[in-house]
Amino acid sequence: MKIKATPLYAIVAASALMTLQSCAGDSNNQNNQQQQEQEQTQNNQTNENNFYLIPSPEDLFAFTKDKNLQFVPGLTNPVENIDKYIDVKSKEINFGTYTADMAYSAAFGKYQESLKEFKVVRQISDAIGIGNVFNQSLVNRIENVKEDRDSLKQISSDIYYDIQNFLDSKNRAKTMTLISTGGWLEFLYIVVNSVDKYSEDNPTIQRIADQKIICDNLMLRLEQQQADPGIKATITDLTPLKVAFDELTVENTQAKASTSNSGAIKVGGGMKIKMTENNFNKIKETITSVRNNITINNVK
Repeated sequence: MKIKATPLYAIVAASALMTLQSCAGDSNNQNNQQQQEQEQTQNNQTNENNFYLIPSPEDLFAFTKDKNLQFVPGLTNPVENIDKYIDVKSKEINFGTYTADMAYSAAFGKYQESLKEFKVVRQISDAIGIGNVFNQSLVNRIENVKEDRDSLKQISSDIYYDIQNFLDSKNRAKTMTLISTGGWLEFLYIVVNSVDKYSEDNPTIQRIADQKIICDNLMLRLEQQQADPGIKATITDLTPLKVAFDELTVENTQAKASTSNSGAIKVGGGMKIKMTENNFNKIKETITSVRNNITINNVK
């Protein structure tokens, strides 16, 4: 069964609502205190249980729908780097990078590349105690898929849900956080380095800017678990990137509603994260440095 996490905007909205309630006035404070405490507990549980830890392949590489972006050889983490990952932290976080690489290759129908990355992911999975996810049936599927882009993407998606279900069933929150961090870093690194030139009207640039929200939530999740040495070291690793994203400005936009093909009504607007060319160049330089240090395992 596929796990569907609570969207981040819902968590943000709940937090904002509680902030407004706390400012309602001194006369209501005593009456509302118990209700607020209950809501805070529920909100904390939402953050703990439904935090969107491992972005799905569909979410990570939706940008491939932009026909101006092509598969860039050499961007993925070389499979030879696997021998550099000795400690648990580097294995778990780079399990995430290779999983993202596999999804990237699959999104562009690159069978040979995806197969190599699958083999590395499977090898690391044994080392971090999640090898059971990769049963023989799954191995047979990917080895017999040939160069079918849709099948590759489906297998990549299935692996994502299997990993998430397995780690959730074993209460391995720290492992989920590190894998998620590695996957997100790799995704961002690939996206940023797939853009040849900054353009304010480029939708991919806006997608990169929107990652500020993910960065903020990911750092919050890491801070909640910083008693773990590997998590604490990862916070240090990511701090320069958090600083770069903090320089982006947020603008209010007019809310608007639209109807999807399924008939669902979506309400958008309210906030837009702005990224200048200087912001883009700084984030590109920073994510490249952070990601390369992690994949080379120079950062401790």
